[in-house]
Amino acid sequence: MRFKLQHFFVYLVPIFILLSGILVLLAQPPIVSQTRNLIFDQYNRWHPRISSDIPVAYIDIDEASLARLGQFPWPRTLLAGLVDAATAQGAAVLAFDIMFPEPDRTAPENILPIWRDLDTGEIPDDWPELAERISTQIKHPDQQFADALSRSNVVIATTLSPDGSGLPAPKAGFAVRAHAQEPATMQRDPLARIPGAPAAISNQTVIQDAAIGLGAINARIDRDGIIRRVSLVFRGGDTLYPSLALEAIRAALGVGTISLRTSDVGGESAYSTGVGLSRLKVAQFITPVDADGSMRLYLAARETLNRISAWEVLAPDFDAARLAGKIVFIGTSAAGLKDIRATPLNPITPGVELHVQAVEQILSGSFLKRPLWLQFTEIGGALLLGIGIIALVFIFGIPSAIIGLAASALLAAEVSRQAYMTAQYLVDPVFPIAVIFAAFLVASFQHYIRTNRERREVRNAFQYYLSPDMIAEIAADPSRLKLGGETRDMTIMFTDIRGFTNLSETFKDAPETLTHIINIFLTRMTRIIQAHGGTIDKYIGDSIMAFWNAPTNLDNHAYIACCTALEMNTALVAVNADLHAEEQLAEWTGNLAIGIGVNSGDTLVGNMGSDQRFNYSVLGDPVNVSARLEGQTKNYFWSMLVGEATYRAAMETGEVNGLPLAFLEFDLIAFKGKNVPEHIYALMGDNEICRSASFAAHAQAHNAMLAHLRARAWDETQKAAAALAHAHPELAGYYDMMHARCDAYRENPPAETWDGRYIARTK
Repeated sequence: MRFKLQHFFVYLVPIFILLSGILVLLAQPPIVSQTRNLIFDQYNRWHPRISSDIPVAYIDIDEASLARLGQFPWPRTLLAGLVDAATAQGAAVLAFDIMFPEPDRTAPENILPIWRDLDTGEIPDDWPELAERISTQIKHPDQQFADALSRSNVVIATTLSPDGSGLPAPKAGFAVRAHAQEPATMQRDPLARIPGAPAAISNQTVIQDAAIGLGAINARIDRDGIIRRVSLVFRGGDTLYPSLALEAIRAALGVGTISLRTSDVGGESAYSTGVGLSRLKVAQFITPVDADGSMRLYLAARETLNRISAWEVLAPDFDAARLAGKIVFIGTSAAGLKDIRATPLNPITPGVELHVQAVEQILSGSFLKRPLWLQFTEIGGALLLGIGIIALVFIFGIPSAIIGLAASALLAAEVSRQAYMTAQYLVDPVFPIAVIFAAFLVASFQHYIRTNRERREVRNAFQYYLSPDMIAEIAADPSRLKLGGETRDMTIMFTDIRGFTNLSETFKDAPETLTHIINIFLTRMTRIIQAHGGTIDKYIGDSIMAFWNAPTNLDNHAYIACCTALEMNTALVAVNADLHAEEQLAEWTGNLAIGIGVNSGDTLVGNMGSDQRFNYSVLGDPVNVSARLEGQTKNYFWSMLVGEATYRAAMETGEVNGLPLAFLEFDLIAFKGKNVPEHIYALMGDNEICRSASFAAHAQAHNAMLAHLRARAWDETQKAAAALAHAHPELAGYYDMMHARCDAYRENPPAETWDGRYIARTK
């Protein structure tokens, strides 16, 4: 069965939409990421992480504590008492989600000027001595706080910011296991994606020196203002810093080094989300991270967290078991202190709870994972399901495809939900189905405008008829009306309407309209053929078979047949215009397109058939080649192809009469069922085109491409084909096909004896 070029477009359009959707998934535009986040947020709300028996708590400087202990910021002496109390009650480590960049406001150097300037009368004469005595006898609050820190295991916070001044010395060490690279570039540096800044906002030196740990508290906020992940590693210049949560774990476990693994280390592809980090390890606790060192939060319900109001810790009857052996964070939930964040579970979440959630995840080993292999699995699944849905549309019809689409959507949703519940994998169910649905819509539209049935048999719609010259010869010699024939050098043409199945479907309810269209087409083409001395052999549905140099002799028949093909191709524009001008075809938006094959050679011509019925026709290999050339026009994406004998004869005639035609050699092809290959040529235009400088340059570049191909220079061939496709878009289909052929030859090289031939698989 010979498929028309339009048939391929019917399938290619939905596949193109499918592949375009896949590219969108790969590009990860914000709308894809945001929609995916909303789905995963809902999963977290439906199935929050279970928080139980994890040694983590946080001391909350809440509204009740402010009411009992005074406004914030509290004096460092009060914080020192809080540290001493929590330490005495057995806290393993204390981590402050509070920074201390300025001296305590209650320090003597800050209070004494205020006292001196109070409007209470004259300043006493001994004020300088009194101020000096107070300053020397009262220990500085920052020092008192630092002393308390030195008596405990305390981690303090820093914020990496370009507005900072300098970088504090980290308390933790890092061991990075990465594949050796020389030289290391930012494009290949696995640590390049870690967020950071060239400086940091630091604490008072006396406080920072007294702490055993230092962690960054930079928040990672998505475009919609929601925090869904926390960064566990930061960069300050070339120095690595842990997050406050990670540093608290390190300090609690008493280890000095945090180990990092990057995605370029063997075996890390199962965890990797791209080029960068893949996992980190503190003692026995291993955490999979994204390439930038972040971890997606798997949030537990807020009421399950171990929250303790700060005033309770300082109460004499406080139950020490609530802090004993735990990693304890100190932060605030008071709205006026502006440390409120939005999370998928709660739009009003104290920032300190994010550190608590992160530590609980790491200690419990509960992680939400979306490695790179999972993302490619999604894409592969979308591609396979999409192709399956497209096949259902064209093979079994739209209702079956709708059922398949619904089943695919339910399958994707259930796989995504089960993956989340059972293994905490984040599988996107929305956009793969959206891509498949888009392909389904396009395929359904294509199916609507074409038929699933095979081309209707219309080959008996017209009877054969002869040219006037043939009728005159038979009238002069009636003896020719008998079986038999003679061998003559002839030129044979086959022409066919492309996309006739689509046309038949369009007018399946109006066969008389389809007949009218075919009549207009055949009439116009027959007139052109006969005007150039050709003989109509037969009409086969929408096809025409014609020949030259019989029954009457016709010099230069190859050249004349090529000129006929050019005029037919040009006349098709007028045919389409006439069709669209007719009232009964006002709603038809299509256009007729044709393929023409021309070949010359010694052919048997005469009356063929039986004693009861016969046709004046031709037989022979040149006839078969002509038919094959017409069939190959769809594969070579050009409407006029000629055989080598026609090309040589037409070129010779063109040189003699000074009106050469424009040809390009397209291939050396062994037609299906034939062993001997033949050079085939594309008829590009008339004398004006042939003599143009642009065509000469085109022909030179084109012939160079073929030379590369036959020399097995696949890369050079593809480069030339790509350039030619760009320069000559009307032949882009042909050059793209040659580009793809090189890929096939690269994978399956031809034999050493290959002569450049292409073996046709279809007629």
